[in-house]
Amino acid sequence: MAATQIREVSISSKAPMLVGEKLAGRSVSLILFAALLVNAAIVLVGLPKLSGRLTPTYNTNWGDLYDQIAWNLDHGNGYRVEPAMGSTMLREPGYPLLLAAVFEVGGYGLLQARAICVLLAFGAALLLLRLTRKITSNATTALAAALIFLLYPGILVAEAHAGIEIPSMFTVLLFILAFYSAVEKGSLWRYAAAGLLLGMAVLIRNEVLLFPLFLFVYLVFTSKNSSERAKAVLRMAVLGLGTVIVMSPWIIRNYRLVHKFVPGATVAGVAAQEGLYSCENPSLPFAEAETSAGFERDEIARQLGKPFLGPYYQLFYTPQDEVAFNQVLLSRVSTEYRSHPEVLAGCAMKNLFFNFWFLGKKRQSVLLNVLVQAPLLGLALAGVVVLRKRGLLHKAGIILLYILYIPMVHAPIIAHARHSTLIVPFLAILAAVSLVAAWRALRIRNAPARFEQSPAAAL
Repeated sequence: MAATQIREVSISSKAPMLVGEKLAGRSVSLILFAALLVNAAIVLVGLPKLSGRLTPTYNTNWGDLYDQIAWNLDHGNGYRVEPAMGSTMLREPGYPLLLAAVFEVGGYGLLQARAICVLLAFGAALLLLRLTRKITSNATTALAAALIFLLYPGILVAEAHAGIEIPSMFTVLLFILAFYSAVEKGSLWRYAAAGLLLGMAVLIRNEVLLFPLFLFVYLVFTSKNSSERAKAVLRMAVLGLGTVIVMSPWIIRNYRLVHKFVPGATVAGVAAQEGLYSCENPSLPFAEAETSAGFERDEIARQLGKPFLGPYYQLFYTPQDEVAFNQVLLSRVSTEYRSHPEVLAGCAMKNLFFNFWFLGKKRQSVLLNVLVQAPLLGLALAGVVVLRKRGLLHKAGIILLYILYIPMVHAPIIAHARHSTLIVPFLAILAAVSLVAAWRALRIRNAPARFEQSPAAAL
């Protein structure tokens, strides 16, 4: 009798899901709610209390000008960094507009911004739950991915910092979910809806703007015939139209200011110059390289002969001067790379294979980043192997493209571990796949032993 039961267990273990592995909706909700409470406690209470110790290694305070622009919006000064300055294009408008609304309701404060990031992170976890189900068709893997995301140290620090990362991840997940549905159903209105959501994501962080080019190549490559390829062209054109519609108010506003096409933000020159400077001065800790690069930009700004404030971000009194400074920075970096292509190759390799994943402000933060990021990357790679063995890798094609795309955007400019936060949700999916596969394998391996040792099994 025992041998028969052992044989039954062996046969059933080949099924895609073990008995009892399916999770009830109520259980998933309770687990996610508990994770949200833990996340909120760490972000709103724990990390702020430790901010004095964390700041030298990880920044958990305001930064990147978003709050200053939002404060001016809330006080009726318009879209500018300082009240006495002209309108700016240094940052995309999505997050400052959200913060301005939050400040209008709850007052100016980092706590309010952190609370919004906690809610957006939870929303992203719910979207991640659904996206993982689309790829794996497994509730346990979906829940594991959402939990990895909500409790991952990089996500917790990003929420405490209340920067652009959490809103960016939320909007990108919205877009990718919509794009998956569009690919599945094939209807043009779904591609238009995905385009509208992509436009929202670009207005939060414009580095996702060129991702549709990767998706277009993906659709053409996976098309079986010329008819499908023609449909792919039409569908991506509709998606692009939706994106342009959402972006058009920002583009028109910028054109009216400077009579130039500015689809994103004018901080690109800063990113390029700082990336080149840190690459050419590898002996400096990244925090010191950032400061020194800022002083170098100060000198470049003085040479323009235009009034500005520094020292890290050079803030000009007119948008025309701001655009001119951005173009000068981009031109200098471009000239350096064209004159010395080996420098570009070296910087890109450092950014792609180390900086993007591990670089931090101090040497101790680099070590901590390695300790935190390396296991996630290892699990994600194992997840790719598992999906390939199960014949599901094609379902993960879109997220794999995004995981490749974001580091490539940062390769020629600046890259450090904070930027890799943007792809943590998608790495979490792959990591969850490998963890659940390992858990299943362990259960299957121990199942015969449990039946052999169980008195009930012998009856």
